[in-house]
Amino acid sequence: MESFIQVEQFHFIREQASTIIQAKVNSTDLGVTQAVREMAMENTRSIFTDLSEDQEQLLREIDQIQDKEDLESFLHQLKQYVIPFPLVSEKMIEKAFPKVKKLKQPDLSAYDLKETVYLRWEDLGTSKTYMLMPRQGKLVGVSGFLETSIHKGICSICNGLEEVALFTIEKKGTMRGTYSKKGNYICKDAAVCNQNLKSIDKLLAFLKYLQ
Repeated sequence: MESFIQVEQFHFIREQASTIIQAKVNSTDLGVTQAVREMAMENTRSIFTDLSEDQEQLLREIDQIQDKEDLESFLHQLKQYVIPFPLVSEKMIEKAFPKVKKLKQPDLSAYDLKETVYLRWEDLGTSKTYMLMPRQGKLVGVSGFLETSIHKGICSICNGLEEVALFTIEKKGTMRGTYSKKGNYICKDAAVCNQNLKSIDKLLAFLKYLQ
């Protein structure tokens, strides 16, 4: 069976499957736990279209989860069919940042590409932060500055309540030699941000806002 699950879909399913365990811990009412189980199954199925019989069967395994060991086993099996973030080459990354000279390349070995919806890395030498995002089958690069000061807030990329910092980009103004800044608060920790992404809608909206 070929991979068919997008990374953000995997994160969504993990969240749904986790609600089954939480319901069993928090309630002894079998009616409540069964309702949560059925909702998790329905929500998981709703994010896919045109599934094969084997794919349907794989997703239905969520109904067999009884404890944390079952949850981990289910997710381990599911992860085999996750479509990873593309294994991009240096040239592909440079193409996404055509205006950046001496671009610092990310260390792809440091990422679990089956947990990565978008890439983010820093160049400590220039204090710049780079992001590589999927959009309509292409990779779009964004570079800017992520402030060092952090606070608790809502991330504009993943919508999670996390430690966030202000990310800004500079854009040329209408008058020659002038610049304006544009940005918003995002997770300080890129791994946390990726884990929180269960849909790419917010990510694409953030990209559109910056552009």
